[in-house]
Amino acid sequence: MRLKLWLNSCVLSLAATSTAWAAGYAGGNISLSDKSADLGVFSLKETATDVTRLGANYFYNSPGDKFIGVHLQVNRKGWVSSDNLDFGVKAKAFYLSRNKYNDDGYGLMLGLAGRYWFPTAMPMAISAEWLYSPQIITGGKAENATDARIRGELRILPKVIAFIGYRNLEAKFSTHGTHNLDSSLHIGVEVGF
Repeated sequence: MRLKLWLNSCVLSLAATSTAWAAGYAGGNISLSDKSADLGVFSLKETATDVTRLGANYFYNSPGDKFIGVHLQVNRKGWVSSDNLDFGVKAKAFYLSRNKYNDDGYGLMLGLAGRYWFPTAMPMAISAEWLYSPQIITGGKAENATDARIRGELRILPKVIAFIGYRNLEAKFSTHGTHNLDSSLHIGVEVGF
C-alpha cells in the first residue's frame, strides 16, 4: 500500500513539475496490442548535448495483470562521434501485479536506452531499451523483473511521434515462476503539448 501511495505521489510530482522545465515540454503516449495497453505521461527537456525524460506509465493486459512505473532517462546526444545516436541510462521504480495468482512485486529497474535517427527527409528513428531489476532490489513475491523493447519511430510533427514496436515485460515470482505480462507487437503515438 505504501508503494502505491509513493507511486501516486511521483505521478503528481511529475505533473506539477513538467511545466517548470524551461526548454522542455510535457506530453502523453499510448501503445496498444491485441491483448495489452500502455498509457503514459512524460516531461522532456532537450539541450544541445543531452535529452532528459521523466515519465510515468500504467500498463494492463487482458488477463488483468498490471504494471505501474515511474522512470527517469538521461541520454547523451552524439554518442561515439555520431550526431544521430543518442545513448544513455534509465531507472524505473515499479509496482506490478499478476491477476491469476494475486502475486505482486515492486522494485527498481536499471538499464540502458538508445535511439538512432536516420538521415532522412522525414525524421525516422529506431530506439531500444533494456531494464532489469535484480533480486536484491525487488520485493513482494517478485524475485526479478525485465523490461525490454525495440521500436521504429516516425516524427510526424515536431512534438508528435508514431511508432511500432515489440515489448517483452516479464517477472519471476517466488510462488509461481516466470510470467510474461507482455510479449507482443504494439502500435502507438506520443504527443507533446
